[in-house]
Amino acid sequence: MFSRFLKFIVPPFTFRAFFRRIFYSNLKKVPLNKPLLFVGNHQNSFMDGILVGSYLPQPLHFTMRADMFRKPFARFCLRELNVAPVYRAEEGMENVHKNLESFAGIYEVLKKNGNLIMFSEGICIQEKRLHKLRKGTARLAFGAQEKYGLDVHIVPVGINYTYPSKFRKEVMINFHDSFSINELKDVYKEHPARALLAFNEKCDVSLRKEVIIVEDPKNDWLAEQFFKMERHNMVLPFFRWRFDTDDRRLAEKRVSEKINEMSRTSQENLESLTAKVEKYVTLLAKNRLRDENVARKLNWGFLRYFAVIAGFPIFLAGFIANFIPFFIPRLICDKLIKDLRFYSSVFIGSFTVLYLIYFPVLLILGAIFAGWTGLLLAFLVPISGYFVLYYQENFWERIRTLGFKLKKIFNPALIKELELQRKTILEELDKVKI
Repeated sequence: MFSRFLKFIVPPFTFRAFFRRIFYSNLKKVPLNKPLLFVGNHQNSFMDGILVGSYLPQPLHFTMRADMFRKPFARFCLRELNVAPVYRAEEGMENVHKNLESFAGIYEVLKKNGNLIMFSEGICIQEKRLHKLRKGTARLAFGAQEKYGLDVHIVPVGINYTYPSKFRKEVMINFHDSFSINELKDVYKEHPARALLAFNEKCDVSLRKEVIIVEDPKNDWLAEQFFKMERHNMVLPFFRWRFDTDDRRLAEKRVSEKINEMSRTSQENLESLTAKVEKYVTLLAKNRLRDENVARKLNWGFLRYFAVIAGFPIFLAGFIANFIPFFIPRLICDKLIKDLRFYSSVFIGSFTVLYLIYFPVLLILGAIFAGWTGLLLAFLVPISGYFVLYYQENFWERIRTLGFKLKKIFNPALIKELELQRKTILEELDKVKI
């Protein structure tokens, strides 16, 4: 019940505040009439499963390492959110047998054509890599088929964040083609160990197509600069928040694959390209400019300046009215959360709880002191909160654009040099064959 309630609150309201954009694509590939086992990569703690399940028609069930269930309050909340404990060898071999109880509950969910997501890497790390998959997911899927004859469909899903622990960034979720556990049941009957390996191999191959992977950590900085350039090459609708296209992920995926290819086959060219990017980025920083201004010219620029001026009174009112629910979660996370894997989860959780208290209080106070007018003003508070977010983004974008235009007037040679460097860099990357 609690999870269903949150599903009506978090995706349309809290996610809209925390994430600048969500790309949620290829849901049509998912056979929603089957028992489903989603297999995802793991970068962002609780947030990964919540994001995948928020737009599915049925509630999504989760698994989580058992040590998270130690405290009674945490245990209650996790149970209400359809989370089952999984005991890993790291928590002690004497507890692994308790997984039988957890699996029994999961089988009951799958028998009702329910949904479950598992993160087979078994570890959450905020980096653009895919780690070796563990065998627990495969054992669960084969157990459902063997014990109950369930035609479980496995759906690999890639979860890619621009910056997983930062406010107002983006996330890209893409579903891969599913496969039925029945495809491997004959192999499992003859040789279970071989079937487990085949299961993990199918999942690994699929996830590697969906996850943006930079194979060598030494190339993380270079990849990030190119990711930014690809984002800046796209002009997306300013107010649009959720997209069902996979174009954005594919663009960044191509970048990562080209860098991986250069790293494997041509270190000399990679070092040369890195030097050019470093020169370009340094020149931008030295002149307090950004790649986004070199890359594109946004439409309706004069209206954006008008919005900055005309919208300031609304921004100020909205900022004051929403200061408490926006400030406190950030304060909590900045002061208490040392592990960035939990930052966004705690922020979204505390923000949601606080606003569910804050908004009814505003309604009551508004009705008491100003009647229907007060109620109307209270209802406008969350709308003004969204306006504040977009206003801030537009304001700083206009400031940066103005600075760029002034540089272009007083130092046109600098801008031409930046444009030439950027063009040369991207052309060199485009030549890499994958």
